[in-house]
Amino acid sequence: MSQGSTTKQAVNIVLEAAKRAGAQTELIHLGDINLPIYDDREDATTYPEQVHEFIRKVTEADGLVIGSPEYHGNMTGAVKNAIDFLSGRILQGKAVAILGVAGGSMGATNTTNTLQMIMRNLHAWPLPSSPSVSSSYMAFDETGKLKDEKLQARFEALGTDLVDFVKRLT
Repeated sequence: MSQGSTTKQAVNIVLEAAKRAGAQTELIHLGDINLPIYDDREDATTYPEQVHEFIRKVTEADGLVIGSPEYHGNMTGAVKNAIDFLSGRILQGKAVAILGVAGGSMGATNTTNTLQMIMRNLHAWPLPSSPSVSSSYMAFDETGKLKDEKLQARFEALGTDLVDFVKRLT
């Protein structure tokens, strides 16, 4: 996610709602951790420390929020690469809130559908609601809230629903 990222803004709406519902949250911004390309090496200990830290944080989390911009009709390569470091063993049974952001008017449905499928294949529990933002370059106000109040409420509900689901799973 770039500086001023609308995906980061959308994820923050979900995380803030989760905090209000009682969760401890941490944003992992892929642009800040610089993961190498996943190459399924035989000796995973040879990956740089940021890979091990990323895997540790995801492993310790009770639930996840995964957001991606939609580039060329699907999630970014950076998001897919990060997920490739995670096995079904790590994600099994975790509640996952999924969201997408698109610069165009069609939304990020391909991204959210693909992330839903991947999470199910890795034995996670993706929440059924996966909202997306369309025309993201003009969707947020100066405070980081969505201008569309109904869409803002859907993103906030995603954070609350994630906390509720995690409580049911644990």
